[in-house]
Amino acid sequence: MEKLTGEQIINKLKESEMTLDDFAYGDYNSKELGLGESSEVKQHGGEDEGSNWFSVKYFKDHDVYIKITGFYASHVGTDFYSWDDVFEVKPKEKTITVYE
Repeated sequence: MEKLTGEQIINKLKESEMTLDDFAYGDYNSKELGLGESSEVKQHGGEDEGSNWFSVKYFKDHDVYIKITGFYASHVGTDFYSWDDVFEVKPKEKTITVYE
């Protein structure tokens, strides 16, 4: 399988005509889309976690991480604006200092 860039993966997802909800919640088969194996590596937001919501998917065969962002409100659930809120990210370690 030829390695794809993040932009190429996002374009394939868009071309498949899947909804943003389908991508965000993993209601798709990345192998059927020709993207190989994928998994969710991080999700944040939703009830009791604030209004910002995101999910990061890892496309193993391409070593690419794709993030989708949205917002959560208790009266509507999670909502997404457009494919402009889907972009490539890279894992980065950070060190923080806390005082307890």
